[in-house]
Amino acid sequence: MSDSTTLVPALYLRRTYAASPARLYEMWTTPDVLATFLGPDDVEARVYEYDVRAGGRFRIGMHRPEGDVFYTRGEFRELVPGRRIAMTWTWEEDDPAEEHETLLTLEFTPNGAGADLELTHAHLASLDSRERHTVGWNSILDKLVSVA
Repeated sequence: MSDSTTLVPALYLRRTYAASPARLYEMWTTPDVLATFLGPDDVEARVYEYDVRAGGRFRIGMHRPEGDVFYTRGEFRELVPGRRIAMTWTWEEDDPAEEHETLLTLEFTPNGAGADLELTHAHLASLDSRERHTVGWNSILDKLVSVA
């Protein structure tokens, strides 16, 4: 079976939080707050650039306890306050030819006194990449509970 991106299904996760859709949106668009939950497990996220507007760019470093740092960058494609964020998401590689742009979408909808967050990560390069992102995003969404 080919591992082509056309065959890799999008990653889809859904969680319910006690926070309102507006609060969740604010958490994902405020760099200082974002840094408190964006790193999976024991990874520390550091936000180096975060221009929250359509066409604005971001760059985030994921600092592992062992000292390794992995950088992701992208561009905000769509921002609907309190409802939706869509952005490209690209991990920086030593060889830029190996970089692969994906699309991350976050949707916030009311659910009782709180909100549902639906995360979709599409155009992943391989099934292995999809699995690694599933583990990472689940950890991040778990952390979000403690700050939401």
